[in-house]
Amino acid sequence: MKKAYVVFRGRKPGIYKTWAECKAQVDGFSGPVFRGYESMEEAEKAFAAQDAGYASKYKDSKASYNASAKKSAVVVHKEFKPEYEGEYYEVHSDGGARGNQNKKGKMSGYGYVVVDKAHNIIAEGYGAAIGATNNQMELQGAIEGLKKVPGNAKVYFMTDSVYVYSGFAKNFPDEPRYEKWEKNGWKNTSKKTPENIEQIMEIYELGKRHSLECIPRDYETLSNGRGKYVSIAHGDVPDENGKWKNPYNKICDALANLGEDDAEAGKEGMVELIVDGKQVNAKALFVKELDDAGHGYVVDSDGNKASVN
Repeated sequence: MKKAYVVFRGRKPGIYKTWAECKAQVDGFSGPVFRGYESMEEAEKAFAAQDAGYASKYKDSKASYNASAKKSAVVVHKEFKPEYEGEYYEVHSDGGARGNQNKKGKMSGYGYVVVDKAHNIIAEGYGAAIGATNNQMELQGAIEGLKKVPGNAKVYFMTDSVYVYSGFAKNFPDEPRYEKWEKNGWKNTSKKTPENIEQIMEIYELGKRHSLECIPRDYETLSNGRGKYVSIAHGDVPDENGKWKNPYNKICDALANLGEDDAEAGKEGMVELIVDGKQVNAKALFVKELDDAGHGYVVDSDGNKASVN
């Protein structure tokens, strides 16, 4: 019997003493990453490393945690220092699909946050859908966020979804994928039409309209020459001051969960929380005390720290 369980990716990542507690965090969660350990010490060591990417590669429950597995990788970090002198906006988004327990399909949701150059949130909202996939929600969250940008203003974009991020990023040879696919007649490297092509073409056109650039994400360069983005979603932990390293992403994640909740209640459609910089719904979330590193607290409309884990 396992003595401890680590949820690397689930509703609330952490260490759990029983399978029942662990199961509650991963059952029905899209793409969960978790594992049982023979001792609490081993579990704490694994969770402290936040090694969700390697944890997903365990072949079976008897595999031992190997903290040295990362030694072949070098993490590349780039600061976000916009060079654009005019007005610009940041668009952050997230999406998810919860379980498949219902005959109607997965309960799915997305969230978006649009921030102006002065770090004021000018638009925030979430959406719910029944039966949509995780990737469809990741795309839709980004699409709705981009639609909220005024005019044809410049956009800097961030999402925890590599599926969407790689469409515009320029870090690896197969990127930016959307541009390469368009030049190839909207065929991917397998010479097939990519899934969700209508959404992909829509987000690509929105990206071109706004001269979209990706906000830099940390990535690993591996010994085999390939690269892998470091997770900013459920692997994110507060810094030494208790601030979130990716606060807008934490908001988007929380909003996507609201969308999934609505879908479970049989509701579909979009709910706007902030419109033109004004709060229109009590569920709106904000970022407080954002520092030069982009770290900040996530708070509700009363200024109280919000639970977004």
